[in-house]
Amino acid sequence: MRLRIEHTTEHKYDGLVSFSDHKIYLRPLDSHRREVHAFIVETHPNSSQRWVRDAYGNLVLVCKFGLETDRALRFSATMEVSIMEENPFDFILESYATAYPFAYREPDTTSLLPFMSKGSQKGALRILDWFYTAVPQPLNHSDVVQFLSDLNAAIFRDIDYARRDEEGIQEPDTTLGLRTGSCRDMAVLFIAVVRQLGFAARFVSGYLYDPPSKDGSDEHLFNRAMGSMHAWAEVYLPGAGWKGFDPTNGILSNQFFVPSAVSHDPFVISPVQGDYFSEGPVSSDLSVDLKIEEVT
Repeated sequence: MRLRIEHTTEHKYDGLVSFSDHKIYLRPLDSHRREVHAFIVETHPNSSQRWVRDAYGNLVLVCKFGLETDRALRFSATMEVSIMEENPFDFILESYATAYPFAYREPDTTSLLPFMSKGSQKGALRILDWFYTAVPQPLNHSDVVQFLSDLNAAIFRDIDYARRDEEGIQEPDTTLGLRTGSCRDMAVLFIAVVRQLGFAARFVSGYLYDPPSKDGSDEHLFNRAMGSMHAWAEVYLPGAGWKGFDPTNGILSNQFFVPSAVSHDPFVISPVQGDYFSEGPVSSDLSVDLKIEEVT
């Protein structure tokens, strides 16, 4: 299957502003099941561009605007990517990691330290209280994948989806208190829980293609976050590697999930990063438009 993705992000300002260099984390990541055929970013104002590969292996486009000033800043990204069918359950775990709990072994333990945490973190002090009542077997489970799937399903069940285009991520305790959040809020909640349980987990930003119904209607199959970039979590499972869990939709990731960046910290891989400057206070407005379609 070949997908065409058109993604436009536009900031409008009520006065003239200038711009710092901007980092763009929008290019899909290649893999043995995913190939990027084209990726083009047009900007307004015009920019010079260069590529950087960061410490996580993400391909980052750096756009430099020089001394340009304007009342708008727009990034229009067009990309085409081929994806192969993938069964999210097609993997074999190491024998010591089939049940919960388990302990990572070297050399994984050292490599995974940035993706793990010891104890509760600020803004995530009450999440285990919720977890222990939200899943059927919170203390131990003979099937670690089912254990993680139960958590995934619990967040999908208990948290209502709300699109938020503005920057920032809710703290996990806030998401649980409000019982609502964006996809990135739910991914961060999932990560906070599993890290306190001893798992290594990372944040993923990217795209989710939801094929239209085969009957020709406008109904889609599963995506609560249609029309915006998506975020989900990955957990490292020995023998399988990084496996994706999407609490927004209550499913494991498959070929329709197209990652553009991964990190231990979601703030590191915000899709568009940069600053603007003005001589006085200036307000801004953000709009995002995303289209994903299958092409032949």
